[in-house]
Amino acid sequence: MTAYKPNTEPPKTVSVFRNIYQVASDNDKFRRVLWTGRNSQLVIMTIPVGGEIGEETHTVDQHLNFLSGTGEAIIDGGSKETIKPGDIVIVPAGTLHNFKNTGPTPLIVSTVYAPAEHKADTVHDTMEQGEKLEEEGKDEPPEWAQDLHKKH
Repeated sequence: MTAYKPNTEPPKTVSVFRNIYQVASDNDKFRRVLWTGRNSQLVIMTIPVGGEIGEETHTVDQHLNFLSGTGEAIIDGGSKETIKPGDIVIVPAGTLHNFKNTGPTPLIVSTVYAPAEHKADTVHDTMEQGEKLEEEGKDEPPEWAQDLHKKH
C-alpha cells in the first residue's frame, strides 16, 4: 500500500488521494483513517469474506462508497439492500445500520464521516479491535475536529 500518513494536526492545504480504489484495495486492515479535517474524515475499510461492519449508530453522518465486493446493507435492524461496487449509501446521524460482506471477496469501502468519528491516526486490524477501543474511549476524534460535535 502506498504509505499515506494520516494528518494529526488540522489540515492546512488540499490533500489528493490518487486512485482511491487502489489505495483502499491495497489496505489489509479493517479500518484505516486516511485524513481528518475540522468537519469531516476519510476512512477506508476492508470487510473480510463473511464479515461485517457491526451494527452501530453514529452521532455523525456517514457516506459509504462501495469500491469492490458485494454485500448487504441492513438499516434500522430490518430493511435490507444489496450493495455492489459503485453504490453509495448515505447514513444520517442516529440511524441504526450494518453492512455485511455476502460475496466471495473482501468488501472494500471508502467512507466519509461528517464530522470526524475516529482518532486521526486510527488503524484497526479487526472489527473486534475497533469495537474494544471505541468502548474504552480510545478512538475519539481529535479536539480540533470536534467543533461540529459541540454545536449539537
